Amino acid sequence: MTYGGARNMHGSSLEAYLKEPGLTEGQRRRLRLFQTVETAVSDRVEELCTCSALDVTDAAILVVSPAARRLFFRGPASGRADPPGASIVLGHRARLYAFLHAVLPPADEAPFDPYADLLAPSPPQCVRVLIVDEDSLTVLNYGAFVVVSLDRSEMPKA
Repeated sequence: MTYGGARNMHGSSLEAYLKEPGLTEGQRRRLRLFQTVETAVSDRVEELCTCSALDVTDAAILVVSPAARRLFFRGPASGRADPPGASIVLGHRARLYAFLHAVLPPADEAPFDPYADLLAPSPPQCVRVLIVDEDSLTVLNYGAFVVVSLDRSEMPKA
């Protein structure tokens, strides 16, 4: 049996990227939102890839701002407040693609499918991240995940 895992060994340098002159203020806002959950996302990707047969390049993450939460999820139970901070949805990119098309389909007049990046695997050692706020969507390839596979049959017996 093969056991695998993925770990983001380097962390991303989003601070430097946020200073890029070509980014819009909306893109910067969404990237800052991602920074607030970056550690949790890395940990969850590691857990998902360790506990399943999912390759890191097939993992996808949806980060939803508190203001955009109502677009994707029903409100909290009566008398309860929405949890603070961003919501994270993690899974196989094809399932996330289907979820996004079901709950927030592209407009008929859209010139392209905004979720099309999910149709292909991410570059090696990366996951696809979609960050949604009340205004728009930002898509990025994130990480420098190191994938480790251990085959117990090849390990020395103690």
